[in-house]
Amino acid sequence: MNIYSNSLFSFDLIQNGKVLNFTWTDKTAEMSYEDFQEACSNYAGFVIEYGIKQLLVDTRLFQFALPEEFLSWREEKLNPRYHKKGVKKFAYLMPTGAASSLEDIMPTDGSFATR
Repeated sequence: MNIYSNSLFSFDLIQNGKVLNFTWTDKTAEMSYEDFQEACSNYAGFVIEYGIKQLLVDTRLFQFALPEEFLSWREEKLNPRYHKKGVKKFAYLMPTGAASSLEDIMPTDGSFATR
């Protein structure tokens, strides 16, 4: 069930409302970092509103180059919102081969490990 969409992304409840899917579109090539932060903040808001504990983000069409400060913003501002609400799983769909260039991130507050 779609709960929000625009040209950059959509949010859909899937798996009988147990998972909130966040799908980025190829229009992300045109967005700003502020657009990105607003989208992520809105996603977190819907996670809280619907009490979702399992999250899925589809980045296969994502075209925006994230700035270096993204990692600190995610760890300091975004992930604590998910952790506070008891999110259990956070998965990403990525383009083929993209995961091989990523590094594990172990947070200092114990909220989310990214692998």
